[in-house]
Amino acid sequence: MFFFFFESIYINPFIEKAFYLVCGEKLITDGYCDMNRYISGKISKDSMLQILKNIDSPFTELYRSKFVEAKDIEKALDEFINSKAMKNYGNVDFMKFEEAQALINWIYKSINTIDERLVATKEMMKSLKEKYKLSSEVNISQGIVYLNSTVELNFLSSIEEFFKYIREMSLPGKTLFYRGHAEANYILIPSLMRRHNWRINERKMYNELIIKCPSSFEKMKSHLEYLVEMQHYGLPTRLLDITTNPLVALYFACENYQDSFGEIVVFSFDDNSIKYPQSDTVSILASLPMFDYEKQQEMYECASDKNMSQEQFNIKVHRLLQEVKSEKPAFRDEIEKKDLLSSVVVLPLKNNNRVLKQDGAFILCGLSKNYKDLDLNELRYKDSNKKRQVFIIKEKKSFIDMLNAFSINKSTLFPEIDDVADFIKGRY
Repeated sequence: MFFFFFESIYINPFIEKAFYLVCGEKLITDGYCDMNRYISGKISKDSMLQILKNIDSPFTELYRSKFVEAKDIEKALDEFINSKAMKNYGNVDFMKFEEAQALINWIYKSINTIDERLVATKEMMKSLKEKYKLSSEVNISQGIVYLNSTVELNFLSSIEEFFKYIREMSLPGKTLFYRGHAEANYILIPSLMRRHNWRINERKMYNELIIKCPSSFEKMKSHLEYLVEMQHYGLPTRLLDITTNPLVALYFACENYQDSFGEIVVFSFDDNSIKYPQSDTVSILASLPMFDYEKQQEMYECASDKNMSQEQFNIKVHRLLQEVKSEKPAFRDEIEKKDLLSSVVVLPLKNNNRVLKQDGAFILCGLSKNYKDLDLNELRYKDSNKKRQVFIIKEKKSFIDMLNAFSINKSTLFPEIDDVADFIKGRY
């Protein structure tokens, strides 16, 4: 068996970057990652080729001919990296996620059997543990790689089984919220944090949408209402959608990506920490898009500075204070440092049809140096051993059928007529 590509995590920048994007980043950030689609060989050559064509990637060359055998893959990869197609590729740091998927899939396809791919993945885990200095043992179960000390995997087979877990997790004085990911490798961050360009242009995107679509916002009275509406229409924001309804989260975990596992993220909040639209903390955080990236980073540094007094801090964030007071004239004349750095759950007004139908709520994220500092995993439910409970969905189609019996489907969760029509069309 040839494991050069796993050992080469240290010496081949393309392999190192690809493994980081496909599994390393997720493993470091969330404590687990899904490698099942590579181990099982579910990604077809034609579908991957089409994805690469759509983004005009030179990695299409890897998929124009038959897959190479393991014994020839090192030579084939070197030839590709030095080929004419890759001449103008530039810095490996600009590798796209789709290209990383393509490279890892191409490597795995050189291994003939699932058992051999599983062995290769275990070798990869050893390299990852050393490369990223992981203190926990790295295990694998049904294609999910995870850190044994921080994660407890649960593979769901029925709605009833999920409800059993919910009963066990429900505690006095606590409220559970849920979020479904159709792709288990989806990193737990708001859409704004997914691209650096989005993050540094938050203020521009926020204002441009209001300018171009004023009628959509003319009845809005607060920055939170603006953000909820923007989130509804797909603009990247600092809101992370969650729900009070576990069946809604289950639907979103199953709706797409039939060749990959879905997951349900469960959050646990103290009842008295849950915020409402009129909350001062919510007003502060929802006002952040009014400031450019440089000013946000300046406020972050001030809020993080333990040596800066509260009085000095409020002088530094005076403009933010004025912005909040323009919305809430009775707002107190100071902002707590911790409020700027916090991420809070907020129950919005039910004046948005999707929020209403999906029993929606949001995590409103504060300032951070980068998304890793945000660490929304700290808000997840943990058992008595301080392990995050991770719920994995394997058989998505069977869950979609079960949910439909509960009237949880596209037509009920997305009340717009085009979504209802699409659901009806799919039944016939």
